[in-house]
Amino acid sequence: MRSNKVASIALLASVALTAIVTAVLLVFAAYSYSSEYDKRWQELERVLNVSADQLALGVSLAAWNFDDNQVESIMRASMNQRDLHAIVIYGTGTKREFVVQRGPGDKLEIGQPLRTTPDMLVAQRPIMAEGASIGTLKVFASPAHVQEELRSHRRSNAIAILALAAVLVASVYGLLWFLILRPLRAIGQYVDGQTPQRAWFFGELRVLNASIHKMWALLDSRYRALRESEERLTIATRAARIGIWDWDVLNDELVQDDEILRQYGLATRRGGGNFKAWLDRVVPDDREHARAEVAAALKGEREFSLQYRVRRSDGSIRYLRSMARSFRDEAGKVVRLVGVSLDVTEATESEQELRRHRSHLEELVAERTAALSVAVAEAQAASRAKSVFLSTMSHELRTPLNSVIGFSRLMAHSATMSAEERRNMAIIHRSGQHLLTLINDILELSKIEAGGVSVHREAVDVAQLLRDVCDMVSARAAHGGIALQLECDPLPRALMLDGAKLRQVLLNLASNALKFVRSGSVRLSLRATALPGGRHGLAFAVRDTGIGIAPEEQQRIFEPFVQVRQDGASEGTGLGLAISRQYVRIMGGELEVESAPGQGATFRFTLEAEAADAVQDVAPLASLPLLAPGHQGRRVLVVDDGVDGRHLLRSLLVPAGFEVLEASDGVEALDAIARQQPELVLMDWRMPVLDGLETTRRLRADRSLPQPRVVMLTASAFEEERQQALAAGADDFLRKPVEQDKLFRVLAQQLEVEYAAPPAPAAVEAQPALSPATLAQLPAALRSALHAALQELNPARIEEVLATCRASQPTLAAAIEHMVGRYAYRELCQMLEAAEGALP
Repeated sequence: MRSNKVASIALLASVALTAIVTAVLLVFAAYSYSSEYDKRWQELERVLNVSADQLALGVSLAAWNFDDNQVESIMRASMNQRDLHAIVIYGTGTKREFVVQRGPGDKLEIGQPLRTTPDMLVAQRPIMAEGASIGTLKVFASPAHVQEELRSHRRSNAIAILALAAVLVASVYGLLWFLILRPLRAIGQYVDGQTPQRAWFFGELRVLNASIHKMWALLDSRYRALRESEERLTIATRAARIGIWDWDVLNDELVQDDEILRQYGLATRRGGGNFKAWLDRVVPDDREHARAEVAAALKGEREFSLQYRVRRSDGSIRYLRSMARSFRDEAGKVVRLVGVSLDVTEATESEQELRRHRSHLEELVAERTAALSVAVAEAQAASRAKSVFLSTMSHELRTPLNSVIGFSRLMAHSATMSAEERRNMAIIHRSGQHLLTLINDILELSKIEAGGVSVHREAVDVAQLLRDVCDMVSARAAHGGIALQLECDPLPRALMLDGAKLRQVLLNLASNALKFVRSGSVRLSLRATALPGGRHGLAFAVRDTGIGIAPEEQQRIFEPFVQVRQDGASEGTGLGLAISRQYVRIMGGELEVESAPGQGATFRFTLEAEAADAVQDVAPLASLPLLAPGHQGRRVLVVDDGVDGRHLLRSLLVPAGFEVLEASDGVEALDAIARQQPELVLMDWRMPVLDGLETTRRLRADRSLPQPRVVMLTASAFEEERQQALAAGADDFLRKPVEQDKLFRVLAQQLEVEYAAPPAPAAVEAQPALSPATLAQLPAALRSALHAALQELNPARIEEVLATCRASQPTLAAAIEHMVGRYAYRELCQMLEAAEGALP
């Protein structure tokens, strides 16, 4: 029935389409017939008029001469047009006439009475001779032939249209059958679960067939999964010993499965199919509670959940737990309960056993708690001792660094130092700064285990950081005859990174590489990759041509206090790689090693960073400021138990125009404040007798004393001490080693002093401006050697090239040395590369 319905729709669509096409063709045929009829009719009128004109002219002479035979001959000759029916000539002034007409069988008749029909066409013409009318001519044309031909054409067109309609019906129906009905019938076989017969699917039917096939496959798979799930559920309930029951409340029919019969110890279902039979099996002490729970579930107060005991026929007691879901009718009345039953005897007995042990455990817990309290007190004491130790070590380590960094910067202001000595002093200063950072990081390693070490991101010039690292190890590389190479891809001016941790990692890796290279090279490389979102991937690598690392040692080297026991050097604590790997992980990367004995080693890691604003260039060692004339002589009290510390501050402040007073502890400081009334006190934190914190508290508490501004100085690395100092009454806080710029900035803020403008620099010999054209004057070998030395950041090789250049071109060598002194390595390399193109 379904296929017949589809076929009838196809037939209807075919007939409808054919009817539309047929109607269009009929309209076109009717229009064609009308046009043809008008055309033929006009042609008939033309033939009639032309024949009448020619005949009137032809018979005029014969009629004038009264030559009847000639007139009849002309009339008979003019009847050769099949559409002409008759020709009649009337004489003027007489009743004489000539008639020639077509008779039956299309034969010509002469002299017979004229026979015409109303539909015939008539053309009348006068017969003229010498300007006078001598008769009248009438010509009759019959449309019979024209009409017969038009009827024949109309029949032919009708037959063609009918044949075309039949062919169109058959073609459209066949096409619909092949393209639609047959594929749809094939798709319909999915409903019967059969494999569809072969059919061609086109267009949307292809998509429909694929979708239905997928849906059929999905339904079949889900049906199979559902059936398998039911089987697994049955197996699972049997394995887990979960009984299932169904209670028809209205008819009081209770259906239970085999597992419930096992739980109750029954061999048959007889007599157990209602509520009363179930309640009779419950232990009498639990029946009232069971009845109340069932009643609450039937009232809709809560879902049924009950733990109870049953007594089996053998007298044993079993603990059961039953839970059920309620089903209600339209009125909201519970008509059915479906639930599960579990045997919880073992769990209940175990719980009871645990309760018996609970009191004993409480006694043990009380004893352990007392012991734990003692342990906690000891741990707290150890923690305090550790904090005291770290604070003391921070002070003891940073205090001498205060002198190293301070005096190295102070010495850099000497006008007698050469450029090489100034560069060496800058390296000492940077190394001291790095040592300070290293001490701070080592002191913070105690926080790593507690997760207290975090990343401090700031704008870092990574290229300059790499050059600084090479500078720090360049002396050691030059001493060992090892080539130090640097390869760096183009980078943004600054990236957001933890510069201190990155510097320490690279310095540790470069130092380790130099320890294990007898001859050859150490290469520090950076490959940069642009990432989406304005980020950059930075792949760092330190490669050496040293002795290599055995495979069994490659994991142990990252453990604390572990060193490679090979032919290389063994100095150090064995903490460098452990700290480096931890720092790389904190920054979001992973430090890895690739090595083989005798083939060197490569340490690499990858970090991601965002571009940042350009790093502010800091002058390496600025000149000391000088107080303005109106601010000279401001009194500053320096309180420090260390002679070196007081001497350093005096060396900085006195040349600047300050009057410096000194005290070695807090007691002397309070006495000096009372007697000499300084305007500002630089107070060291840790001092004997009376430390800086307590001294500040007593100063602020004693209002009889002058109240100068107090700036607390400390060599501790712990940030929380700043808050303690400010809470004690200090106005500001500086950390040792004291940085010169920060010191004078704090003095300007606290004392509201102004510094004089720096004096104009002494006239020096003008350095010639470097350009690719001037560098092209160097020999090609010197240009190539200088370019390679700059790429490697090798000061020793740069100095060798400059020494050679000074002998022949001292002015140009001075200009190059000036750019090298400003660390303008990149600009100098670019000019050297451009110099190759500047040569003629």
